[in-house]
Amino acid sequence: MAFELRHVYLPYCIERVADGRYIVLNRWYKPVGINTREWVDYTDPYLVKLRALSPATLAKLCAPGSVLRDDKVWLYNDGCVPTDSAAHWAAYAARLATLAKLTLKE
Repeated sequence: MAFELRHVYLPYCIERVADGRYIVLNRWYKPVGINTREWVDYTDPYLVKLRALSPATLAKLCAPGSVLRDDKVWLYNDGCVPTDSAAHWAAYAARLATLAKLTLKE
């Protein structure tokens, strides 16, 4: 089975962990850029502190057809794979733009 670069290097979802920080995960639920199928602990340096995500921001980040949750947000899913069409890519790019504008807490 062939894998696309997006599986490793594009954000698939963001997840809030127990201490309130977030991690940006790839399609394999590893930190973006980590090219392994092995177990990875969601610990430093992968975690970030984000300013509170409002329901409106969560909705902007959430891919169509995904469940809107406050602890995990999917930026795409099998129904809207960004590399499947120009329309899917444009919608994903809009979600990435929202993600890129989030601010980090120190």
